[in-house]
Amino acid sequence: MVKGKAFRKTWKEARKPLNRRASSRIKSSNKASYDERVKAKRALEEVKAKSKELLEAKKESGKKKAKKKEEKKKRKEENDIKSGQYQVIKKTEKVRKWHKNARKMLVKMGPEQIERLLKKG
Repeated sequence: MVKGKAFRKTWKEARKPLNRRASSRIKSSNKASYDERVKAKRALEEVKAKSKELLEAKKESGKKKAKKKEEKKKRKEENDIKSGQYQVIKKTEKVRKWHKNARKMLVKMGPEQIERLLKKG
């Protein structure tokens, strides 16, 4: 027989006594009583309701802000149009030769839109 270690894999040998059925290794946990379970369930429901309420409040405030912002934007656009100077362009051939920014500034309106804006002012 050769001198040296009988088993090279000591980590494997150390685990051999632990090789038992899983059911014997698992310790059963103490089951909570019915009252405790009901109490925990109620607490969880209260937390969920509260979080839902907070989320609804946040959504509502967000909607209000968005609506207010949209109305402000609309008012600003109308006021810009009211305070601006207008020219009626009858010959539109030269519009194509304009710079891109100049074409962006061009606003096309129907006669009823123009009347409505001038009445408000």
